[in-house]
Amino acid sequence: MKITSVEISVFELPMHPAVTQLISVGHPSEYRWQQAFPKGNQVPVQVMQVITDEGVNGICTVGDWRYTELTQRQINQLRELVIGEDPLDRKLLLSKLKAVSRFFEPGWFGGFDNCLWDIEGKVKNLPVSALLGGAKEKIQAYYNTAGNTTEELIRDGESGIEAGFTVLKDHLPFGAIKNIENFRKFRNVFGDKIGLMHDAALVNYTFEEALMVGEELEILNFIWLEEPLPDRHHEDYVNLCRNLNIPVAGAETLMNEPEISELWLTSGAIDILRVNGRHGTTPILHASKLAARLGTTVEPNAYGPLFGIVHAHIDCGIENIGWFENAPPINGAAMGEEIGLLNPIRPIRGWVTPPDGPGWGSQWDWKRFKSKRIASL
Repeated sequence: MKITSVEISVFELPMHPAVTQLISVGHPSEYRWQQAFPKGNQVPVQVMQVITDEGVNGICTVGDWRYTELTQRQINQLRELVIGEDPLDRKLLLSKLKAVSRFFEPGWFGGFDNCLWDIEGKVKNLPVSALLGGAKEKIQAYYNTAGNTTEELIRDGESGIEAGFTVLKDHLPFGAIKNIENFRKFRNVFGDKIGLMHDAALVNYTFEEALMVGEELEILNFIWLEEPLPDRHHEDYVNLCRNLNIPVAGAETLMNEPEISELWLTSGAIDILRVNGRHGTTPILHASKLAARLGTTVEPNAYGPLFGIVHAHIDCGIENIGWFENAPPINGAAMGEEIGLLNPIRPIRGWVTPPDGPGWGSQWDWKRFKSKRIASL
């Protein structure tokens, strides 16, 4: 079997804001900022197809709901190195792509790696989850609460519980003291039977604030504290993990560079390594084996590529993954359907099951796919 072409279809979807706004917090001289996200705009979304001479083709979105688009130079480089090669020789292909990656954005060929997994699954007539180990049939999803006020967040959390979720994650942006007040309100309102997580990506804590927040989360029995500091503050992270019992999850801004993000794990700078399928399935599998040796987990963030399908397979295939993150975007499944995907992931009573077809098992309305496509690269 040989790769004969790599095709990129471009769509426009309101997947994420075109810009990120900043709001100054604290004293102006501290340069501390809170992020604010306006309503999503129409942005390019790329879908890759790797075509073979035997009619067994792989398909995947290039990224997930944000971040990744291939440039024309990257597409040309990809075609130069992979056309004519065996798509089942993943080790060879990824080594070639890695060799030319010095001047490209790290993780740039993750979508191609995912297409190779799709092809292998179709050749072997197995879902990717089985290729990865088939650890479980379904995975528990957690619900990301949304809202601009405490009251809105509580109402949305209650909506998540009504939909069957038993674990909620917040992204409180209000600062350490007010966030702690809200953590106590959440535990009081939702009760002890609901799992709670705190994602601090929008807060910009100092080390002292992160430590104070972590200690409070321990008292309130939160599941984890996520991204409390900028990822590159390595020494602070090491000290934070040493001083807290609650697991610290992080390295999201480093996860497109798997070797570097793994260093954060092995050095004790984080307890749980965040990963994303947009950088490829192969590096996640490698990182999960490292994490298993260290007695911990890797946890894919956000909905993931192919409108949730890739993360559903990865989460169920690999044993030391505990959760499926249901958002963002909250309307990802509908956007997949907009371009012709017939079976995007939607949690059922808080649980996710990947498609059982070979490869990723994605099913497409090709007539709609072609009618919605705005360009081919």
